[in-house]
Amino acid sequence: MTAGTATVLLLPRQGYEARYTPDRDCIGFAFDPQSGDHAFASDRTEPFLTRPNSLAFVPAGCDVYSRSATGGEYLFLDAGRPARSAARRFNDAIMPDTVAAAHALRRLLLASEPVDPLVFGDLVGRLEDGVTSHLGMSRSARNAGQWMTPARRRKIDMLIEDNLDRRIGIRDLAQPLGLSDGFFSRAFKAAYGKAPYDHVIDRRIARARHLICQGDRDLSAVAYACGFASHAQMSDLFRRRLGIAPSQLR
Repeated sequence: MTAGTATVLLLPRQGYEARYTPDRDCIGFAFDPQSGDHAFASDRTEPFLTRPNSLAFVPAGCDVYSRSATGGEYLFLDAGRPARSAARRFNDAIMPDTVAAAHALRRLLLASEPVDPLVFGDLVGRLEDGVTSHLGMSRSARNAGQWMTPARRRKIDMLIEDNLDRRIGIRDLAQPLGLSDGFFSRAFKAAYGKAPYDHVIDRRIARARHLICQGDRDLSAVAYACGFASHAQMSDLFRRRLGIAPSQLR
């Protein structure tokens, strides 16, 4: 989708290997957890683990290499504006103010309908503001919420993915880490940018989208396999969060 000088792409969840050098600043937003190897302005690759709802930024002229066996749904933004001077690259940044904007942009892209350029520009601007805010943060502020280490996040992610087809409570997630429900909820939101309930709904929708696009399984069966109470509940959440009905994915 392009409006004015800004271009936004919604990349599907699939494996990839890419190498590029952007001539303009680029912003990314990960909807799904991702893992793989990457390198920035270097030939030395290092493993990465990206959280869902996380923001990334690559300044113009920075050589990028990235590879992931599974990938993840990803929003790519080229704002088409002059490069920031001496800006540093970053990834896996949780900026809560950008989450709603990125999800709104995804709804616009999936709906494939005419878009008000003022709405589009406002959403793009909110993602750019998130980058500016992160670049201006002190190290101590950026480290807020870092109690949820990569190892703990992997454990939580596995617990959620393995139990999407059943009821999941805060206690089910907090207890394996030896935390109280309240502390876990605060640490989770700081690390993931969303409350546990909203994150689990996102993961259920992501799995449902995958199952729907994989075959002709009955939509009610998909709903139950993903932990929704009914086909109606799944449809309602699809419309509210994606702007489309499950049947439209076919």
